[in-house]
Amino acid sequence: MDFIIRKTRIEDLEQLPELYKSGFGKETNIPKMYEKFDKLKNDEHYLFYSAVTNENELVGFLNVILHEDIVEECQDFATVWNVRAKYKRQGIATQMFRFMEEDLRKLNVDFIDLTAVNSKEANAFYQSLGYEKENAYFKKL
Repeated sequence: MDFIIRKTRIEDLEQLPELYKSGFGKETNIPKMYEKFDKLKNDEHYLFYSAVTNENELVGFLNVILHEDIVEECQDFATVWNVRAKYKRQGIATQMFRFMEEDLRKLNVDFIDLTAVNSKEANAFYQSLGYEKENAYFKKL
């Protein structure tokens, strides 16, 4: 399958709720999604990447949030997510990560803090890309 990776465009958002649901089983607040994208698309701390086929089917999405740390001696770091389940094991995620990592290197980003689904398959994939697993906690408010 042929696809390209690019900065997310407004027309990519049309398919994003279905992609999100396929990966996480959750619905999206569509008006809020468009509102947030409009607000954040020009903010240098937010990067959005889409993988799309020649037919403009959205097959992968990365949302990168660059955080500045005032304590550590490091540059910004990034947090990421999601590839469409039916297109796994076709190299899309690997190419998206390489594209994103190259972009982040140009921005002098020191490291990536990856929040990911905790599954054997996901863990194996991220480790194959050189990511190391550490303990993480979160609390929904």
